[in-house]
Amino acid sequence: MSFIKTKLKQQKGITLIALAVTIIVLIILAGITIQGVFGEDGLVQQAKETKNKTLGELTSGKDGIYDLKDEYNRIMTFTNSIEEVNEIGPGGPGVNEIDPSIPEESETPKVEDIKGGEAFKEKTKVVDSKGNEIWVPGGFKIASDSGDTVQQGIVIEDVSASGDTNVQGSQYVWIPVGTFTKDNGSTSGNIVLGRYTFNTSTGTPTLKQNAANYTQSVVIKDTDYNYGEYTELSTYRQGIVSSGKDGLNATAKDLKGFIDSVKTNGGYYIGRYEASYASGSSTTNYKAASKISNSYSGNMQYVPGRLWNYIAQPDASKVAINTYAGSNSVKSDLINSYAWDTAVVYIQEAGNSNYANKTSKNTTLANTGTNADEVCKINDMASNLSELTTEYSNFINNVNNAFPCTQRGGSYIDTYYCTTCRIEDLAIIVSYEFAYGFRLCLYM
Repeated sequence: MSFIKTKLKQQKGITLIALAVTIIVLIILAGITIQGVFGEDGLVQQAKETKNKTLGELTSGKDGIYDLKDEYNRIMTFTNSIEEVNEIGPGGPGVNEIDPSIPEESETPKVEDIKGGEAFKEKTKVVDSKGNEIWVPGGFKIASDSGDTVQQGIVIEDVSASGDTNVQGSQYVWIPVGTFTKDNGSTSGNIVLGRYTFNTSTGTPTLKQNAANYTQSVVIKDTDYNYGEYTELSTYRQGIVSSGKDGLNATAKDLKGFIDSVKTNGGYYIGRYEASYASGSSTTNYKAASKISNSYSGNMQYVPGRLWNYIAQPDASKVAINTYAGSNSVKSDLINSYAWDTAVVYIQEAGNSNYANKTSKNTTLANTGTNADEVCKINDMASNLSELTTEYSNFINNVNNAFPCTQRGGSYIDTYYCTTCRIEDLAIIVSYEFAYGFRLCLYM
C-alpha cells in the first residue's frame, strides 16, 4: 500500500515538471515568433516594405502609361499636320514643312500693328487699341494712314476685292453701330442705325425711323421749306431718267441685306471720298473709285481719277452697284439715308460737335479730299459736291416736273447746304448738275 502511494507521488512530480518545461518552451517559442513577426526585420515590416514598393511600381507604371499616351497624341497631331500641309500647304500641294511653334489660334490682330500690311484673305475681326471690334472684308487691308481707334476713324483699302486695278486702292471708313470706347476710355452713346433729323442749331440728332422698321414708309419733312417729304423705299427699282413726272429715283439695291449685315457685323463702311471715275464705257459697266481725285471739270470726262460730278441719280445707283458686283467679300451701293444719317451720328459721337450743320467753306469745285473737311478720316460730307442718295422725294412743283431724288451734304455752290440737309432733285442731268456727286456704301 505504501508502495503504491510512493509511485503516485513520483508520477505526479514528473507531470508538473513536464508542464513547467512545456510552458517555458512555449514562452521561448512565442518570443521567437513575436520577434520574427513584429521585429525590425520581421514579417510585418517586410510586408509594409513590399506594399510600399508595389504601390510605387504601380504609380510609376501609371505615369508611364500617361507619358506614352501624351507622346502618342503629340506624334499623331504632328502627323496630321503634315498630311494637311501635303494637301493644301502654304507653298502649294506637296509642301510638307510646318512650324510646330505656330499656335492653332492666333490673337485678334490689332489695328495699330497691321496698318499698311497685307490684305486679309477672308472677312476678319480686328480690334483697335481700345478693344473695339471691326470687321475687315476679304481683299482689304488696314490703310497705312488709318486711325488707331474707332474714334479717330478706321480706314480700309481695297487690294484685291475688285478685279479692276482702277478701283483697287479705294478707301472706306468703318461706321460703328452700337457703342464704342473712346480714346479717353469713356463709352459713346448708343448709335442706332436709322433715319434722323438734326437740330438746326445744335446738331442734336432725333431718331425718326429705326432700321428695324425699314418696311414702313416713314416720312421725314424738310424743316425749312415745309414742302419736301422724304422716304426710304424698302423695295428695289432701277429708276427712270426723265425730266417729266415719270422720272423716278433708284432705290437701295438690297436694303434688307444691308440692315441685316450691319446687325451681324456691328457696322458698315462708307466711301472716304466722293466718287471718282474708275473704268467702263457705259452706265451698264461703269465703276467708281473712292480716292482723292486727280482732276475735275464742269462736265464729266471719263478719265480714271477724275471727280464724278455730272451724273443722274439712277445712273449713279447703277455705277455704285456695279463697282463691286463681282466681289465675293463685299456689296456696294449708292449711299442710303440710314447710312448717311448714322454716319453723322457717329461723327458727332466721336467728338465733332454740330458737324450736322457744317457748310462748305469753299466756293469753287475742288478735288475731293483737298478741302480741309475731314472728320474721322471721312472727307467732304459738308463740302464740295452735294451728294445723291437712294432716298425718295415725292415733291412735285408743277404739272410738268417731279423731284423724286434727294441730295445730301454741303455744296460749294450754296453755303445754305449743310451736312444733313435734304434737298429734292430731278432724276435727270441738267445744266447745273455738275454740282452733284455721289458716295459709295459697302457692306459684308
